[in-house]
Amino acid sequence: MNKYAQTLLTCLGMLAMAAGFSQCDIDYDFGDTEFGVSPDPIVGESFLDGMLDEPYYDVLHILIPATAAGIDSTYPPTLPVDSVIVLQDAIDGNGVYSGVVFRDVDTDEVFHGSDIGLEIVLNNNGDSPNENTFLGGMQYCAAIQGTPDRAGLYSMSIDIQAWATIFTPFNAPFTFENFSLRINCPLIDGVDVVNANSLDGTQGTLTVSLAEGVVATEIAWFNSSGLQIGTGESVTVANPGTFSVMVTTEDCQSEFGGWVVIDQGLDCTMTATVDVTNADEGEANGALALDVENAEGPWTATWYDGGGFILGTGETLEGLDAGDFSVLVVDSIGCSVEVQDIQVITGLEDIQGAWNAYPNPAHDVLVIQGLPLGSAWALVGLHGQVVAEGRGQQREVVRTGHFSNGMYVLRVANNQGLTFKQVLIQH
Repeated sequence: MNKYAQTLLTCLGMLAMAAGFSQCDIDYDFGDTEFGVSPDPIVGESFLDGMLDEPYYDVLHILIPATAAGIDSTYPPTLPVDSVIVLQDAIDGNGVYSGVVFRDVDTDEVFHGSDIGLEIVLNNNGDSPNENTFLGGMQYCAAIQGTPDRAGLYSMSIDIQAWATIFTPFNAPFTFENFSLRINCPLIDGVDVVNANSLDGTQGTLTVSLAEGVVATEIAWFNSSGLQIGTGESVTVANPGTFSVMVTTEDCQSEFGGWVVIDQGLDCTMTATVDVTNADEGEANGALALDVENAEGPWTATWYDGGGFILGTGETLEGLDAGDFSVLVVDSIGCSVEVQDIQVITGLEDIQGAWNAYPNPAHDVLVIQGLPLGSAWALVGLHGQVVAEGRGQQREVVRTGHFSNGMYVLRVANNQGLTFKQVLIQH
C-alpha cells in the first residue's frame, strides 16, 4: 500500500456520511496527476480548525485512481478500479465503531460524525445511485459542515471496500487513519502582535487576550515546527515566523494558530497584487490569483477570510462565495507584504457602499450608518465569536469600550446577500 493511496482512501471515507442540504463544487485542479487529495496530510495539510457551537465548513477534494495499483501496488498496473464503497457507520454488539470514526486523542473516546454535530455533504456527480459509491478515475468532493457540539482534537479512521474484477468481481477492505480535526472552545478574543525590528534590536512579542470569564490553568506558545517557545499570556519571539497558542482550562484545551511576526527592519522591496474573479449569482466560483514581484528566494502565501480564519495557502484561492479576503506573503529572508480588503462580489447589486461604520479605528463607540431595511448585522472577533449583533435599524450605536483590542469583522446580511467591513478596535 503506497502512502498516497492511503491518503486517498482516507478521503473517500470522509464521504460516507449522510447527504444534506448543499453540495461542494468539483473544481479543484489536480494537474496531470493520476490521483490526489486536497487537503493533503502527507504534506502537513489538514482540515481547518472549528469552534464549539459555531458553524463549520470545509471542502475535501479527491481524485480516485483509475487502476488498482494506485490503491495497492501488489495489483497489476493494468487492473482497473471499478469503484470504492465507504461502509456505513455502525456499532457492533461489542460496542466497536466502524465506518467513519472520530477518536478523541486525549480521552480515547470514539464517535461518529453525527455524535459531535458534524455531517459530510457529498457530491459523487450522480455517477452512482449509491451515494457511498465512487468510480475509478473520477474526481469528487465533499463539504464538511455542521455546528460542532463537542470540543477536542480528533483522529479519523475510515473503513472502505475497493472493488475490481479479475474474472469475477472482488473487494478488498481497508482501514486508514490520516486526517485530524480540532474543535476549539471559545477561550480567547485574539492575540496582539508586536513585530520585530532587527535594525534597532527589538524582538517581537505575542500577547493573548482571554475571553470574558475564562480562567486558564496553562498557556503555552509554539512555533510552526511545533516546538514550545514559552508560556504565559505573553511571549517574546526571537525569530520571525508563524506561531500558535494553546490555552488550557479545567474544562477544555484549545490551540489557536496563524499569527505571524515579521522583521520590520529588513530592506524589503517585495510587492504583491491580487487578481479577482467575482462569483456568479448563486455559485461559489469566485477566485483570487496572486502576483508577487521582487521576492528574495521562495515565498509563501497564506489566505484569510474576513474573520481572520486561514482559508488556504499558495498562489491561488478558488471556489469562493462573495466576501472579504486578505493574503500575507513572506519570502525566504522574512520580508512580508499583506494585501487587505480584497472583495469578491456576485452578480447581485453590491450593497457594500450602502452602509458604513465609523470611527475606524473605534475606541468606545462604533456607529453603523445606512443599514438596509430588514438587514441583520454582527460584529465578529478574530476566531468567529459574535461580540455584538442587531437587526432592523438603519442606524446602530455599538458600545465597544469593553471589547478587546484587535481586528473585527462587521457583517451585514439582507435578501441581497452578505457584505463585510473590517473594523479595528483600539483603546
